[in-house]
Amino acid sequence: MASKSSLNNSRRRGLRMSAIPPWEWALASLIPLAAIVSCVYNDTVSLTVWSTNLWDVIADGNLFGFYEYTARNIYDLPNRYMGCDIFAILPLSVWNFPIWLIQRFGGAAIAKSAPMLVWSKLGLEAAYLLCAGTAYKIALLMTSDKDRSLWAAFLTAFSCASSVGVGIAGQTDVFVVLYGALSVYALMKGQEGRALLFAAISVAVKPFFVFAFLPIVLLSEKNIFKAALRWLISFSLAVIFRLIGLLFPMYAESMSSGPSARVLVNLFKLGIDSLYGKASLFLLCLLFFCLIAYTTKPRSEDERRRFIVYLAAGVFMTMSVFSRTDFYRFILAFPYAAVLVVSNAPKLRFNMFLLFVYQVFVELGFALGSFNALSAYYVRGSLLGMAAKPDKLVTDAEKASLKALAMAVDEDHKIQTFLLGVAAALAVAAVAVLLTVNHPRFKYKFDIEKDGAFKGYDHALLLLNAAAFLPFLAILYAMYFHLSQFYSLLG
Repeated sequence: MASKSSLNNSRRRGLRMSAIPPWEWALASLIPLAAIVSCVYNDTVSLTVWSTNLWDVIADGNLFGFYEYTARNIYDLPNRYMGCDIFAILPLSVWNFPIWLIQRFGGAAIAKSAPMLVWSKLGLEAAYLLCAGTAYKIALLMTSDKDRSLWAAFLTAFSCASSVGVGIAGQTDVFVVLYGALSVYALMKGQEGRALLFAAISVAVKPFFVFAFLPIVLLSEKNIFKAALRWLISFSLAVIFRLIGLLFPMYAESMSSGPSARVLVNLFKLGIDSLYGKASLFLLCLLFFCLIAYTTKPRSEDERRRFIVYLAAGVFMTMSVFSRTDFYRFILAFPYAAVLVVSNAPKLRFNMFLLFVYQVFVELGFALGSFNALSAYYVRGSLLGMAAKPDKLVTDAEKASLKALAMAVDEDHKIQTFLLGVAAALAVAAVAVLLTVNHPRFKYKFDIEKDGAFKGYDHALLLLNAAAFLPFLAILYAMYFHLSQFYSLLG
């Protein structure tokens, strides 16, 4: 039987990746930075102001009046109620303390200040860079290859998902990803207590990590009752914070008016017809991963680690293509997808190509489906929007003419439906192939590297993944500078 070291050497044979030069890091970093200064999403404004509202009530000696104070909406935010616990915004509150001081004592309004909103998103970006650092640590445990592990960090830090989730949307989902990744890293090192703690923290921010944590628990614990207990422990902090929240006036009203419950329900809405109604596609996938985990007994520590990453990546990637979720939420699939890609050395280049296809067509599907992801409206209040104004706005007559033209070209939305179908098919195909060829026990032996299709294009594929967001950024700029009100045609 082959030794562990010989197995690792066979994985790396002829495929040790070169170091990423500094200029590639610098070039790739310009893309999420461009997104940060180019867009201000409604939720970014609300989350930033809510995070500083916490300092307001502390300064006024009225901490328990936080939800009541926020519901007054004195800054005229797009979202009146904060539908989450204070804990979810606590890291952002700490980061935004300097801009609160400017607002409190300098008279500047955060909600109307593009530089202050950029500062807030830089805090989220800093948290996401910690996610990339965790991806590096996870990959290093699996590959013992520092250069290849840095590729995992690169693919995480500069993914299309990061530019969308942080740069455009400015969402606190980055904390879900960070604490979840730290939980996975602790599990891979055998630190079960720490893993449960980070899982509970992640769930307390937003409950998405529970879906990946369930099959991960079943991988090592075959006693259903013990597995259920560990899974329930991941809810412990969320329950505690809910009970504490009841002491705050307007807490219950704020939580019921927030989007959290709707978001969770929407995850299971997309389904296929069955005898008894719609069968949720995401739930079917989740049950499938639970079955894989429960029926698998890892043969080695190396295989156990590979299954943990595989299950986490599989749950969140299928969530992004088989559920009705927000356009920025496929950020949850990283860093697990990036680590999955680099940990399979014989198919690393092929994996990077598939990851590029997945990113582009998932976001294209969101853009075609709702147009919320690509709206010139979000550029207007950004740093870029302040610095550069369009030469002229589209007149009402021109808007009417363009709308008539759009209706004439695609009156029944057949073209849009067709393009959506193509994007969905390619995204699903990329996910299916990635999860098939990267299953830790995938036995069909083919070496995609031998055909030469991707040979010699390692760094080109790496930069291609970083550049996946550029077409969407170009569309945003075109709509703002040439058709700055085009978004209104779609509503």
